[in-house]
Amino acid sequence: MIETNENGVSENSVFKYIENQILNAENSKQKIDYTYNDGLITKIVIYNKEKETTTVLHYKYDNEKLVQVTSSEDYEINYTHNTDGTVTFEKYKDVAEGEGIKVYHGVLYFKNANLIKKECFYDVVDEDKVITSKVTFDYDTYNNPYFSILGYEKLLDKGALISKNNVVMTVAETTVFEGSQTISAAKMYTSTYKYDTDNYPVEQESEASLNNPNYSKIQYLY
Repeated sequence: MIETNENGVSENSVFKYIENQILNAENSKQKIDYTYNDGLITKIVIYNKEKETTTVLHYKYDNEKLVQVTSSEDYEINYTHNTDGTVTFEKYKDVAEGEGIKVYHGVLYFKNANLIKKECFYDVVDEDKVITSKVTFDYDTYNNPYFSILGYEKLLDKGALISKNNVVMTVAETTVFEGSQTISAAKMYTSTYKYDTDNYPVEQESEASLNNPNYSKIQYLY
């Protein structure tokens, strides 16, 4: 994968596999190693080459559904799979000291194997302030290459990368309620794609705009 920013600087990432199980992904800034158990990704180790630090993520499942992510950065995210197809989540920090402090909670919404909306409510704020966020995703009808990686679609902390199709538009909204005052902000991000004969993207272009000043182009080489 070759990603080029608005200044023409490119970053090459190489993904290695055994069949459809990913072993690692590496570029000049980081290396990510993946560990499987019975077809499920159970550990991800991220080596930051610039800072010379390592982050370890552990994934716990129940009936092949993700129920918890724990990080060496002292946080955990718990997931509950609901009968209506939504998934509720709660993130806690400082878990090494006990039960931890709830940072935020929310709901994930899915349709046709795509994550279409993420609602989030922040818990660590002033008593008279409420902060909420909502991110919605629109998709094409073509194949997302990450979805073909065994077990990747179960990693609920990876956002829209777990979806079956490719995101063409993202709208991120934030609302702050403080006393009688309400402040809202929204940003929109769009991407266009070129595809190969197997309906996988070979090029992704994210246009610069007032909402997203950072242009980027990604080339996918299979």
